[in-house]
Amino acid sequence: MNAIKKILTPVSNALDKVCSALIVFMLGAMVIVTGAQIVCRTWFTALSWSDEVTRYLLIWSTFLGATVVYRHNGHISVTLLQDAVSPKLAKALRVLVHVICFVLFAVLLHYSNLYCLKLKKTATAMPIKMKYIYSCIPVSMAINMVHSLLMTAEEATKEVKG
Repeated sequence: MNAIKKILTPVSNALDKVCSALIVFMLGAMVIVTGAQIVCRTWFTALSWSDEVTRYLLIWSTFLGATVVYRHNGHISVTLLQDAVSPKLAKALRVLVHVICFVLFAVLLHYSNLYCLKLKKTATAMPIKMKYIYSCIPVSMAINMVHSLLMTAEEATKEVKG
């Protein structure tokens, strides 16, 4: 397990930093595009593509944001059972949760990848294939798989207190 942690920690940390930077960039771009749309709509001609760009940036930032939050254990969790059992069993439950998450991410990666590869549609207002928009799902699932492997290894090697 320590070998897995040694390999995956820098990979997971790099992915986390890249995703965080991309999210900041995308949110900034959303503010700029939306601001430009307001200005153009008020004093000039409305931008036909701004709503679509903002929507797609929001979709990508949401999925990438989910990877960052997962890596930092920021998602809501119900720990009633975990709190009620012994520390050793609670540790096993946490490991099991990360293993189940890994399986879920793998299934979502597989089916979202199949969907993206079949998708031939183009965006409404812009000449961009929708498969590039929807590819945020397989990308984020692959990142989450790396995070879940690392988090499983980290949890499995933690010392049990109590």
